[in-house]
Amino acid sequence: MQLPAMQLDRLPMVFLMSHMALHMFVRGDATTSLHLLLQEFYDWRLEDSPEFATYSGTYRFNDRLQAFSLARMDERKEIADMFKEDLETIDASELCKTDRINYRILKDVLETYLEGYRWRRYGSINPLNFLEGIHVDPVHHVEATPFFTRGDYENFLVRLENTPLQLAEYQDLYRTAIGINHTMHNVSVIRVPAQIERLLVRPEESPFYEPFTGLLDEFPFSDTAKKDLRDRAYSLIQGLLGAFQDMKTFLETDYFPRTRQGWGVGSLDDGQNYYKACLQWHLSTAMSPETVYQIGLQEVERIGGLMRKIVKKQNFKGSITEYFAFLRNNTSLHTDSAEELLEGYNRLINERINPKLHEVFNHLPDLPVKVEPMPYDGPAGEYQSGSEDGSRPGIFKVNVNRPHEIGKYIMVPITLHESVPGHHLQISYALKANLPDFRRNTEYFRYYEVPFHFPFYTAYREGWALYAESLGEELNLYQNDYELMGRYSSEIFRACRLVVDTGLHYYGWNREEAIQYMLNYTSFSRAEMTTEIDRYITWPGQACAYKIGEIKIKELRKRAQDALGELFDIRDFHSVVLENGPMPLTILEEIVDDWILHYRPSTVEETCTDAAHTQHVSVLMSLCLITLSLS
Repeated sequence: MQLPAMQLDRLPMVFLMSHMALHMFVRGDATTSLHLLLQEFYDWRLEDSPEFATYSGTYRFNDRLQAFSLARMDERKEIADMFKEDLETIDASELCKTDRINYRILKDVLETYLEGYRWRRYGSINPLNFLEGIHVDPVHHVEATPFFTRGDYENFLVRLENTPLQLAEYQDLYRTAIGINHTMHNVSVIRVPAQIERLLVRPEESPFYEPFTGLLDEFPFSDTAKKDLRDRAYSLIQGLLGAFQDMKTFLETDYFPRTRQGWGVGSLDDGQNYYKACLQWHLSTAMSPETVYQIGLQEVERIGGLMRKIVKKQNFKGSITEYFAFLRNNTSLHTDSAEELLEGYNRLINERINPKLHEVFNHLPDLPVKVEPMPYDGPAGEYQSGSEDGSRPGIFKVNVNRPHEIGKYIMVPITLHESVPGHHLQISYALKANLPDFRRNTEYFRYYEVPFHFPFYTAYREGWALYAESLGEELNLYQNDYELMGRYSSEIFRACRLVVDTGLHYYGWNREEAIQYMLNYTSFSRAEMTTEIDRYITWPGQACAYKIGEIKIKELRKRAQDALGELFDIRDFHSVVLENGPMPLTILEEIVDDWILHYRPSTVEETCTDAAHTQHVSVLMSLCLITLSLS
């Protein structure tokens, strides 16, 4: 079953044929046409990105891997152009309110992607870094894959067989980057060889072999069949590990000597405009680097004032920097082990936060979240979404590599941000909401491709998570001044990002200037700040989304409170923000304004008619038969 190279190469032709069939056989009213187009777009996204399909719970492409080449980028751009042309033939004025939103978001998704095509020979041709890639967390990659049948094992074996081909495509992209002087800075990739080195174990010790150990024993396969699967897996993993070794050698000998010299992307040719494009992609609103920088300075000053009040209240004789030094040196405020950290985060979620959520949220989704150790030394925490049915829980990953450096006082805002009511609750609402699939399941992998990537609306996602930290104050979740100081430290940390991200990529700061600025205002250690600054160097613009998104959500909340007065219900406001799923900040603002104008307590959004839905399903069935006959 040596499929992916051939199968992926024929994907655009199969898609184009089915797309032509849609035009030939399907023509309906605006609602039907839109629903068909939304579904067709999502189906193409799943087929074009099989790993994303697997993470989303769609398993029919589990024997494939995504293709990476400049030629495939051109093909994807052509297909996106076709979708945009089809969308523009639909008269949006004939759609109900809900579908007009779907129309506008799909249009923004396509336009953002097409505008990013200009920059495809920048970040998109540098496919691995210390923050993302299969080398970073192969365990999660394997755990997201189903192993229920013999076919599941066969599919996984095909992926193992063809992952070396994918890694070879990565090397081709890197060679293009070297040839046109569009490489990453060394700090973005210098950790990658060590991350790969961790994978270079005996095949039977590899996380890729895990499904072939005890789990396989539980299946009613014959001993001969089990031995066959294990032998093939062993051999394929040997080949895969060899490909990882080749990648490690290539990076060390070919790529590292040619990484860019300038810290920020502004040092590249046309780099400042490239940075502006990255910034707008993440913020989903037009905002100049100069404006972002100034907002950062203002927020740092405002939050610093709140921190100084606490320092004064505690009769501490010294600066905020000295106060944080005091916190870092106070061993009673720090954890002793990875186990203590994990236990502490679990207690925060289950004993302190969850019992309070009903006070500010309606219709809480019942989807599980697990706390797990982060497999690499990255940020303090991060979130990986689970499945819609809850069979795969959301995962709150915690950095346990330096437990003695993690202050207990920052655990509350980290938990609020990454789990509940932050990312886990946010994504759970979207998964449970009555939204088209392309809005419920968003592919937020491969940050390095930005701005040539379908948007996942970073400012909405990260803005909400930072806003969730502030909800902790309203819910009295910060139990003492230390924890409140940790909350302000977390917020000023995001405000500082506005300054250092624009500083690095637009104003020409060096790495040490950025690290020192962060150390001057936050409670984090130099080691933590060094990792953070390297992250900003790697993902230009991403770090600015948190504060800009939070400011917009707070602005919209105040607008609603001022307009509605005593009628305002925070639970209804949160429902409007969360149940409409990820979107540009510009569209979120319009939706909230419309909600204010037509406010009724626990209002239900207008939906399309049952008749239109029935017609939509009927036409989709016809399209499925057409597509199958062409495959």
